[in-house]
Amino acid sequence: MNGKETILIADDGEINRAILRNLFEDDYNLLEAENGEQALILLRQYRERIAAVLLDLVMPEKDGYEVLQEMGEDKRLYHAPVLVITADDSLGSRARVFRLGASDVITKPFDPDEVKNRVKNITELGRYRRQLETMVAEQSARAREANAAIIDMLSSVIEYRSLESGQHIRRIRMFTRILLEDVAENYQVYNLDARKIQLITDASSLHDIGKIAIPDSILNKPGRLTSDEFEIMKAHTLKGCELLSDLDRLRDQEYFEYAYQICRYHHERWDGRGYPDGLKGDSIPICAQVVAIADCYDALTTDRIYKKAIAPSQAFSMILNGECGKFSPRLLECFKNVRDRFARLSAEYADHLPGKVKTAPRAPESGYGGEGENTLEQSQLKYFALLRHLDATVMEVDLDTEVFHLVYLTDPDFSALRSGGSFEEAIRNFARTAVHPEDRERMLELLDGYIDELFDEGMTNRERTYRVLERETDTYVVCRASLLRINLENPRQHRVLLVWQKENPRPHPKTDGAQSGKARGRLVVDQLLGGVQKRRCDRYFTILEVNRGLVNLLHYSEQEISARFHNRLMELVYQPDREKLARQFREQRSAGRVLELEYRLVDRDGRIVWVSDHCVVEEEGGAEVAYCALLDITRSRRAEEELRLSLERHSIIMAQTNDIIFEWDMIRDQLYLSANWEAQFGYPPITMDIRNEVPRVSHIHPDDMPAFVALMDAMTAGVPYKEAEFRIVDAVGVYRWRLVRATAQFDIDHKPFKAVGVIVDIDSQKTERAYLEDRAARDGLTGLYNKGSAQNRVEAYLASCDPEDLSALMVLDVDDFKQINDRYGHMFGDAVLVELSAKIAKLFRGQDTVARIGGDEFLIFMPNIHKEDEARQRAKEMTDALRDMLRDSMKNTEFSCSVGLAFVRGGDIRFEDLFGRADRALYRAKAEGKNQRVDYRSEMQARPAGLFAGETAGRRTRIDSDHAQQWSLSSLISRTFDILYGAEDFSDAVQSILALTGEMFEISRTYIFESSKDGQRSNNTFEWCAEGIEPQIHRLQQVPYVDEGHDYRDNFERDGLFYCQNTQRIQGWERGLLESQSVQSTLQYAIRENGVFYGMVGFDDCRIQRLWTREQVDALMFVGKLLSVFLLKHRAQEALNESLINLHSVLDQQEAWLYVLDPDTYTLRYVNMRTRDLVPDAEPGKTCYEAFYKRESPCENCVLKKARANGQSTMELYNHILGLWVLADASIVQWNRQEACLVCCRDISPYKEKLAMAQNDGRK
Repeated sequence: MNGKETILIADDGEINRAILRNLFEDDYNLLEAENGEQALILLRQYRERIAAVLLDLVMPEKDGYEVLQEMGEDKRLYHAPVLVITADDSLGSRARVFRLGASDVITKPFDPDEVKNRVKNITELGRYRRQLETMVAEQSARAREANAAIIDMLSSVIEYRSLESGQHIRRIRMFTRILLEDVAENYQVYNLDARKIQLITDASSLHDIGKIAIPDSILNKPGRLTSDEFEIMKAHTLKGCELLSDLDRLRDQEYFEYAYQICRYHHERWDGRGYPDGLKGDSIPICAQVVAIADCYDALTTDRIYKKAIAPSQAFSMILNGECGKFSPRLLECFKNVRDRFARLSAEYADHLPGKVKTAPRAPESGYGGEGENTLEQSQLKYFALLRHLDATVMEVDLDTEVFHLVYLTDPDFSALRSGGSFEEAIRNFARTAVHPEDRERMLELLDGYIDELFDEGMTNRERTYRVLERETDTYVVCRASLLRINLENPRQHRVLLVWQKENPRPHPKTDGAQSGKARGRLVVDQLLGGVQKRRCDRYFTILEVNRGLVNLLHYSEQEISARFHNRLMELVYQPDREKLARQFREQRSAGRVLELEYRLVDRDGRIVWVSDHCVVEEEGGAEVAYCALLDITRSRRAEEELRLSLERHSIIMAQTNDIIFEWDMIRDQLYLSANWEAQFGYPPITMDIRNEVPRVSHIHPDDMPAFVALMDAMTAGVPYKEAEFRIVDAVGVYRWRLVRATAQFDIDHKPFKAVGVIVDIDSQKTERAYLEDRAARDGLTGLYNKGSAQNRVEAYLASCDPEDLSALMVLDVDDFKQINDRYGHMFGDAVLVELSAKIAKLFRGQDTVARIGGDEFLIFMPNIHKEDEARQRAKEMTDALRDMLRDSMKNTEFSCSVGLAFVRGGDIRFEDLFGRADRALYRAKAEGKNQRVDYRSEMQARPAGLFAGETAGRRTRIDSDHAQQWSLSSLISRTFDILYGAEDFSDAVQSILALTGEMFEISRTYIFESSKDGQRSNNTFEWCAEGIEPQIHRLQQVPYVDEGHDYRDNFERDGLFYCQNTQRIQGWERGLLESQSVQSTLQYAIRENGVFYGMVGFDDCRIQRLWTREQVDALMFVGKLLSVFLLKHRAQEALNESLINLHSVLDQQEAWLYVLDPDTYTLRYVNMRTRDLVPDAEPGKTCYEAFYKRESPCENCVLKKARANGQSTMELYNHILGLWVLADASIVQWNRQEACLVCCRDISPYKEKLAMAQNDGRK
């Protein structure tokens, strides 16, 4: 994005849009619509990105009134204020548009500056309004924080009265937030966003505010409450609502709505057995449901006056199994996901650790809510598993944590499974109370290895039967217990569904059932064709039976499959496909019993064989087996792979090009575009009903729509190939140029039915071309049109205007302009022309042509004016502007300009003739004494038509800036760097650059000021003065920055520039400072580094109030920047050299041999005086081993080597050349901003001699 605001121009007149486009294209992104329908479509598409709408009232499709009405109905006027531009100036029209919501009305013809200022005011007002809204939102947030503080105080009072700790409210908030976030992620139906979650979390603090009205005798009763006492306690929900209703001053409607619902309904339950209103199901607000679970969990896991805390795992099971009342199944699923986080927070914010955060024990990876787990996915997995066991009692178990959840209970005979705080307790209770005594031991095997085998063997399910007491008949009936794995994708999780289902007595599975299953399997195997097998559904896909087809497919015998591969199909599968095959099986098995798998096998010769594996899963002997038919699909897969690679190559090629490929189906009028359309434009393309929708929706610039329609017509007519260029708007509102190359496709009857081609990005080329064309049409100094382009524009208008159109052509000449160049130089003359051009251009409309056609001569053409006085008024304003502009700059000189005007109706005149008339009128104005404005009259003496007739006579002032010796930025840069790098002395280089700049720009004085060490004063350190200018360097020393309460440094802008054309406008002591130096105009650049002000580079003019062009200012800023960089670097080097000199002095005074080494080359970089006295040959540049040891390579036992490894090293060394023992201490340091090794050697020879003598005495 380019950072500009976007304006929509809605006008059916192409000329009107062009005029407005010319006014606003530099400051805004522009969208254009040629009718009301297109305007509304663009408003809906770009919404709040449109800062203002310029709306015409008379348009096709829908007029401006209808657009305003629909904008008002859609609430779009608030974000996109409308400025109506119309020729209807009647009071009725104005009243109507204002009534419909327009912000302003401008009548045609309009003044360009007026329109620009009104649009600027409207957009700025919108910007300020948005800022105000942001401030209001921030204030509201602060108000909510204040509310929260008060609520916290109320909550603290409640906790104090109910003997609860201050951590309770904090935990409730955290539990609420965590659970809400999981609910929002998995159940979008509740429409929870970050803002609502925050509001509900804050409001949860008030869930028990009503307890403030409950007597202490009941609130803090240690025993069980009586029924009457419990009724009083239940009233705290209603009392809390009454209290909230009285807190009017704190009311934030949405916040208190949540607080009210939580306070009233957090004791309601899913089955309708809660209080106070007995709400049921989703009639309970979701905020209250979430807080209810949070409050219940916290009550179970913390000490209360009437109970002790229980373990989080037990509390978790109690809530899941309905022992604290029924909760929403959806919320319970989310509760499972956040179980570990709840437990962790319970430990971190336990009551016995107020205000402290304690690290919770590491949660098992297999717990509910593992990272990346998705509640909806888990629910789906369980759903598919339960499809095989309808109308059964279902228990969900996490074996790692022993947490269980009785998901579905269909038979009260299994109600004992609900008891117990863990899975083991529940199974033992059920076995003891409901299972036949002979089956109890087998039942308890569930706790001792039976379930583990399910995971160890990689099975998906297991099944057993038990006899369970049917209480209604007081007899034992057979019950089938099936184990089903959950989340097969994660081998670290051990979670199962345990499904209990009664069935009629049947033969034992080990006898008749097994025999019948085996016979049925053999029959199926015998009847199937191809590679057939029967295999067990375990992790290895163990093969139980195969036919000859599989043997022929892989060229292995049954004996080889058994001996080499242990009858494991997985070992025959191509290694990279094994994990994929296991995943395919798990996913499809979750969906049903019929599976279609694809994978690769490896045959006896090592060849890859693609197979399609069609399976039917059956149950035999309590385990699952699969009957499978394998078909060889190698050929088809190879063909598919070749096609895939071909498509991939195509995609790679497409990804590397910026072109958009399209295909237009002419018959169905549908358009297909490649994916990079949306990447380029930021919105999906139109693909249906192209002929109608594209012109209506107007993604294409209105001026270019005819080119698009012509392209479609050409393709429809059977033109084989055609190109078209047009602009397409992007999501930001910027039109981008594109080139469309379209080729028609023909059917067997040679009729066109499709058009295919590419859309090429030519925006940069078009922009560059437009820039170059504009530069070629402009004057290089002023930026106005040049004489050639001005003539072309005037001739184009005259060729197309109506016979009744009135136009005016003016020629302006500055009187005696040559005096400005002669007296003040061409630099100042150029600046005057630039300033004058800018003032003239501001006086005219966007459709007017303003050109510089000579040195000080200008042409202005005003087409389609209402009356001649409009042009005469503009001529007067031009002469006044020139006089006022130069009056302050040159007090002792009077300057003026003369203007000749010629009027014409229609275009039946040649440009040369029209210009000749204006030129003769100008000649008459000059002859009458200058400073005149004269209209052409027919009786005026005929004379040549000047510039446009080839005149070279002396009256015309040539374009001096085109012929005089010119400065250039490239020349200035080159010469400046030559001086800096060629000079031996830095001060001489700076002085030369100041002189070069002063002479090139004709400046009175150039100089540098540098700050004192304390930064409070400045000193003039360098100065160059032009001839006749008195130097100031001797008196401008220790000049304070701050005087009379004002800091001179505040004059510099963020870009470092301080420019004052007229020093008389400066107030206070600064004006006196500059006047004392005779400065009339100054331009200064700050020397800054890291935000610190170190001085300035200045350029003063003591003769006139200097005008500068933008290019001249940029050039002087460059000189300032360059000098500041080199000056700071030079001063830093001086300081470093001074510090090194001081350091060398200190090191020379040390009673040790000191030297500095390059750690890579062993080269000496510094040697102190004591070392030089000992070894005169030791000097920087030599290696240490050469200077001290007369060696050609480094020593084996070198202190530097160890210092490089450890940063520091100390060693005793003997130098046989010098006959000395030294204690060498080496450290890696920074020396002159580079890494180096500092070595300090102290003489320990006397110590070594005494030690040797002592050792000799000992031996004697």
